[in-house]
Amino acid sequence: MITSRTLGLGLAAALLSLATVPAHAQIVNGSFETGTFVNNGNGAQSLPVGSTAITGWTTTNAELAWTTAPNSYGLTTPYGSFFLDLTGYHDSSPYGGVTQSIATTNGTSYHLSFALGTNQNNSNYAGPVGATASAGGTSQSFTFTPAAGSVGNQWGTFGFDFTATGASTPITLTGVLSTGGQYIGLDNISVMPNAPVPEASTTASLGLLLALGMGGLIVVAGKRKKRA
Repeated sequence: MITSRTLGLGLAAALLSLATVPAHAQIVNGSFETGTFVNNGNGAQSLPVGSTAITGWTTTNAELAWTTAPNSYGLTTPYGSFFLDLTGYHDSSPYGGVTQSIATTNGTSYHLSFALGTNQNNSNYAGPVGATASAGGTSQSFTFTPAAGSVGNQWGTFGFDFTATGASTPITLTGVLSTGGQYIGLDNISVMPNAPVPEASTTASLGLLLALGMGGLIVVAGKRKKRA
């Protein structure tokens, strides 16, 4: 016997099958909170190119500093306890970077986001600062310029969309600009799929299923009323 509960469950399953969103692409350890951190006594650890001390990440391009709060430099992050200084301890270009390959779905659109930081209380750590972000075949450079008159640690969020061209996509971020010369903060990296836009045929199918489901519920309700 068809009941209203059976119709409801069937309708829900059909709607879910038509409106399935691709699984989230997950950055591992996007805020650099885990790994083998060895404090040098100042709240930081210098990492050479090729280091895998930070869980999920490999350092690239140049030496950088994996930093925690508190530290001797007055640097903080709103995204946890750890963050990166892409100028490292060499404080000059070329600056450091990190890379990680993530699982993606070919043809799916994703959004990469990340935060850049400065400390406006110290001219050596002040902005503007910049970084280049790459995701697969897409690459863009970004500059964070804190608001005039701002003080203390300042962070800005940036990002862009890219379309995956395979089952795996490398994500790389590298420092490119430090006006103060001694600090480019990097933190809170994430990649999420963009919500798909339903095709016209899918939208029509959803409408038809909804209409059929409502019609079935009305019929069942009518039969119950007659029996009563």
